Amino acid sequence: MLDAVGLSADQQAVYLALLETSPATAGQLRDRVPGVKVRPAIAALETAGLVSRLTGQPARYQPAPPDMALEVLVRAREQELQQVRLETARLAERFRAGRGSGRPEEVVEVVTTRDATLQRWEQLQRSARREVRSFDRPPYATNVLVNEAERDGLAAGVSFRAIYARAGLDMPGRLAAMQRLISAGEQARVTADLPVKMFLADDSIGLIPLERPDRADSADSALVIHSSSLLDTLSALFEAVWATAVPIRFGDDDGPASEEGSGGQAEQRTLLGLLAVGLTDEAIGRQLGWHPRTVQRHVRRLMSELGAQTRFQAGLQAARRGWL
Repeated sequence: MLDAVGLSADQQAVYLALLETSPATAGQLRDRVPGVKVRPAIAALETAGLVSRLTGQPARYQPAPPDMALEVLVRAREQELQQVRLETARLAERFRAGRGSGRPEEVVEVVTTRDATLQRWEQLQRSARREVRSFDRPPYATNVLVNEAERDGLAAGVSFRAIYARAGLDMPGRLAAMQRLISAGEQARVTADLPVKMFLADDSIGLIPLERPDRADSADSALVIHSSSLLDTLSALFEAVWATAVPIRFGDDDGPASEEGSGGQAEQRTLLGLLAVGLTDEAIGRQLGWHPRTVQRHVRRLMSELGAQTRFQAGLQAARRGWL
């Protein structure tokens, strides 16, 4: 745990032992943490300000209060990381200058393994300073539903806009994961289909996972696209699809809906979003706490009011009227 502030395993063991029972001599510490090189650990902890020596013989040691001593180390590490961030910006400038003419082979980078694809996907999201945009559609390179990089980015103030293909939301757990991300601040829209899966970080880099014709259930390689007219085209494609996709919002968390379905604004917004996603009446009923017949009644009323022939059309019409 404390390796993040530069403490070795031996140093952590000695410090934690002192926190539990102190003061203690080096001999007593050896008994409490067998196999640990106690004296070098104590010396390092003293240098870091985490341990102090009491007067008297034999020498006894006591720990510094963690909330004070560790805070100093955390701030020192933050300063080091800030220096790395500044150096990264300088190195990026050198990298761009060194690329010179921007030859075609330097615009598109090929990533050929699943692990490398997932690593570049996470790097792309964490490198964004302003916005991440994405087309989300199957197949998926991982079964993990919680996108930690996106949650961290949202918490840090990075905007995330995602367009989901309806087919992907039929997969177990995908709709619930989308709802959690929307609750965290993601702007989401749904469309009937997407031409490709892709991710764009700011206006500087993009990633397109590649699908293998012989394996429709995987996406274990990718293209990484650097700043170029190709990346500009992908950005324009995203904005064009975003303009026509159906916004998805889920109603305010104002308590469970009534069995009869009050039809309040929050419930209506949620219902329209679930219709656009393509859920069945039974699935919508589970989401809203309604009986399926109640769902059917509200769906018929909404579709009639919107002049829609299909549920997806109802979502489109609702978006055009500003209901979503």
